[in-house]
Amino acid sequence: MDQHRTIDMLAVGGVDIDLVLTMDRLPSFDEKVMGTLVGRLPGGPAANAACAASRLGLQVASFSSVGDDPAGQIVIEDFKRFGVDTSLMEVCANAETTFTVILIDPTGEKAIVVVPTFTAEPRLEVAATVLPKTRMLYMMPQDHAHFKALAQLAHQHGAEVMIDMERTVEADSTSVERILVNTDIASFNRDGFYAVTGEEPSVVAAQRLLAYGPHTVVVTHGARGSLAVTAHDIAEWPGYHVQTVDSTGAGDTFNAAFLWGTLRGASLVERLGFANAAAAIAVTGMGPRGMLPTEVEVRNFLSIHTNS
Repeated sequence: MDQHRTIDMLAVGGVDIDLVLTMDRLPSFDEKVMGTLVGRLPGGPAANAACAASRLGLQVASFSSVGDDPAGQIVIEDFKRFGVDTSLMEVCANAETTFTVILIDPTGEKAIVVVPTFTAEPRLEVAATVLPKTRMLYMMPQDHAHFKALAQLAHQHGAEVMIDMERTVEADSTSVERILVNTDIASFNRDGFYAVTGEEPSVVAAQRLLAYGPHTVVVTHGARGSLAVTAHDIAEWPGYHVQTVDSTGAGDTFNAAFLWGTLRGASLVERLGFANAAAAIAVTGMGPRGMLPTEVEVRNFLSIHTNS
């Protein structure tokens, strides 16, 4: 490890406040259901992954923006609670922090509405000062131009790039090539994978994406498990049967744990197993950060379930 690279993970953007509601079932079109307010919880895909990675023992910093409202302060304070460095965060004057509305049914399945409230500037000059100290830049590339600029800057300074590819990235079979050419590790959920390939997750379809540039492609498929491919290796791991309370943020925890394994030099199958176990633990708590595991807790889980 380069001793000058003191930031294991630089988590870009992806912060919000989640208005979380539980109900007996998710509503269908034009239907009204009764719900219970769980609370306003700090969330966001990159932010959740940052907290999960820090909980696992990585040195993590958030490179993100919030409004100067109470929600923004909640975001910052929760980062601090998990040990995430907030010194690179920007508090935007007269702005409201992005929020989501999350509906959760008794099985832990969810529906999410994201409400962006402002567009933050890339702050490339700030990024250029911190990327030489960074091992892995992590983000969801929703703004393709913003992502390209940051990813290329990261590579210029010797950092790797991992992305979270969900359907909200709005990539297709054409634009995905422009994203992946600047990516080292691409992690897709099932919907994101289908959006860019037109196929259900499979080893063969994932291998085709390697041609665009990443050295590793990972695909998660909820309780059905996950798969990962490189040019020389293939790994698959089944999902774990646990009592799901809330699946929000499970993919974020998975990605953080996979990133943890990558930086620790674990094999592909070891990374996949560790990430699946971490995500399985995470869904047993309410909220995206309600049950984030430590490294010891993940290893204990693996030991119990491997021997059972």
